[in-house]
Amino acid sequence: MAGTWNWRRSDADQRVHAFRADDAVGTFWEAACELSVPASKIKRTHEGARCVPCLLIIGDQLAERLGQ
Repeated sequence: MAGTWNWRRSDADQRVHAFRADDAVGTFWEAACELSVPASKIKRTHEGARCVPCLLIIGDQLAERLGQ
């Protein structure tokens, strides 16, 4: 699950989620927390409340990458 992530707001739940950078071409995008969102509901902003599960998942990946 490691890779490049983009933080984008989902209009489906008004939260900012981590989406894989390489998912940006599909009809539905899947967030790190496994929320599936139609591409039309993704906004190119990282302003707003963050998804806590996404934060924890990406934080764990970062710690693993840094060897901690």
